[in-house]
Amino acid sequence: MNRSLATEEQFTLIIQLTNSIFPLFVLPLATIGNSLCFLVFCRPKFQKRLTRTSSICVRLLCLNDLILLYLFVIDVLLKAYKPPTRIYSTPATCRLYKWIRYSLLDFSAYLQLGLTTDRFICCVYHRYYSRWCKRHYLYYLLFIAFICIFAKNSSFLSNSYAYYLSINKDRSVKCSVKIESVYFTMYMAYGQSLIDVVFITCLPFFLILYFNSRILREVLRLRTECWSTLTRLIHIAPTQSGNSLVITTNSITLPSTTTTTTTVIIRRHRAKHRRLHLTFALGCISFIFIFSTAPYKIFKIVERHDKVIRDQDKGGTAKSIHMQLAEVIIDCFVYLSCSTPFFVCFATSSMFRDELRRVFQ
Repeated sequence: MNRSLATEEQFTLIIQLTNSIFPLFVLPLATIGNSLCFLVFCRPKFQKRLTRTSSICVRLLCLNDLILLYLFVIDVLLKAYKPPTRIYSTPATCRLYKWIRYSLLDFSAYLQLGLTTDRFICCVYHRYYSRWCKRHYLYYLLFIAFICIFAKNSSFLSNSYAYYLSINKDRSVKCSVKIESVYFTMYMAYGQSLIDVVFITCLPFFLILYFNSRILREVLRLRTECWSTLTRLIHIAPTQSGNSLVITTNSITLPSTTTTTTTVIIRRHRAKHRRLHLTFALGCISFIFIFSTAPYKIFKIVERHDKVIRDQDKGGTAKSIHMQLAEVIIDCFVYLSCSTPFFVCFATSSMFRDELRRVFQ
């Protein structure tokens, strides 16, 4: 008995330290990183080399991640430093907070899917990309996803969600389903969880994985071609270069013109190689998003089921210490997911580093 109490006290201390320190470390890094990422992708160079739709998706993703991170972190810090103060003070603000927070979290998956789809068509099926851009298919799909996500999460706006709880003459807001609303509890625990698993987790994550695998395969193929072409151009002799140009253009080419043409070709291949690096960076961001967000979605299903069990069998008792510890760990994954785009782009894309350098010049 004493051993279990000591273990629970250790877990409680870990939870308090994590909620007190980790958000303070992540928040400034994510704020600076996402802001710089937004500024870099606003530059004209990325409008030309990344395509306009992909650039807009990246900027929307930076804003979405930053707002979502602030909604998470502010509530956690208030809970850690000023208990029982939360970011919401009434049941109405609690419903609105949950509605916005979960909608932004769900929409980030479809922003990632939109970005990946745009890069997939641009890299793999580039013949159809001009039609894809002219018809604005991506914007229509994102708008439909946005409306459907907000409609799905409107269940958080129900009067059966959030209520006042009085403990020792102190009244606080309980941001969960009312115990007496049995059918609504079952819907939130199983109905909405099923919708989240199918349409928010499995469908977009599977498509992101498939599209990124095809994109990375194409990037590796084109990267090999770029290096082989550069190697041939660098080691080619001037006479051989002139002969090759005479054959292809059926005209006499001067050595100076040959050198200029070769230089232009090398520059084009280097630019293409740098674009491939940027595409690889965006693919890495998508993979990090999947592996950091999927555990959160799975945990919410377990948490809602645990809520049903506690309400039915234990009269609405508080979460166990193990569930609280798991919640803290899963929240840390969400923090990392919202703060990694800048660091991934900086580490994998030389084009991104060059444009970031020019921002401060």
